[in-house]
Amino acid sequence: MSRRKSWALIFVILLSIFGGLGTAVAQEENQLTLSLSRDFGTGLGNNIQGRFSFRAEGPDNLTRVSFYIDEQLVGEDSTAPFRLQFETGSYPVGIHTLYAVGLTDDGQELQSNNITRNFISSSSANRTVLLIVVPILVLSIGGSLLAAWITNRGRKGSTDINVHGPFGGTICPKCHKPFARHIWGINLVAGKYDRCPHCGKWSLVRAMNPDVLNAAVEAMKQAEAGQNQRSANDDDDEDQWRKRLDDSRFNG
Repeated sequence: MSRRKSWALIFVILLSIFGGLGTAVAQEENQLTLSLSRDFGTGLGNNIQGRFSFRAEGPDNLTRVSFYIDEQLVGEDSTAPFRLQFETGSYPVGIHTLYAVGLTDDGQELQSNNITRNFISSSSANRTVLLIVVPILVLSIGGSLLAAWITNRGRKGSTDINVHGPFGGTICPKCHKPFARHIWGINLVAGKYDRCPHCGKWSLVRAMNPDVLNAAVEAMKQAEAGQNQRSANDDDDEDQWRKRLDDSRFNG
């Protein structure tokens, strides 16, 4: 092969490579990209139900976009950002193909990517949500109860009073005794509406600083110790009076 033919062959190869690359770049620039967003409803994987929106993105000279579901025209938008809202309930339950066709100002037609989704009924969506939400709630509550058990497992047989639960500790505004807030307490904006285990009354309580709770625990211990000492003294006085009464009988 002559040198001239060799250079001609190399030129053809380079032209095909870079020409193809230029074509690919041009196609990439003119590509119309379709996406789907949820406005109100359920979207779990490919299963959707409710109100959704088409969103199309393309070149700067894009003038109009037509949106389709299974080759049925849903609507058009001629203003960027190109967007169109639809309801899945307006279409039969089942698998549908969504796509868009754009038109540029020079008359070029652009085909978007296809999106396949399974339109489900509202009852199926509710069941699907329950199948997901209920186990999460069970795990959350179970985890909270386990944390509370771990926190309070050393309480039995101990003189310590544990008021630092997983939901924080507080002081009852009625009997002024500290306690750990419970999982069954009602969460409100201002605090937790909870029942005091000491006096049995319900109050709106907030989580307090651990130092304040520890001081309240020590005060309650001292009060109980003083009460136990007074009870012991009363028992001793009663025993002494009984002994004196018995002795007086023998002396008589």
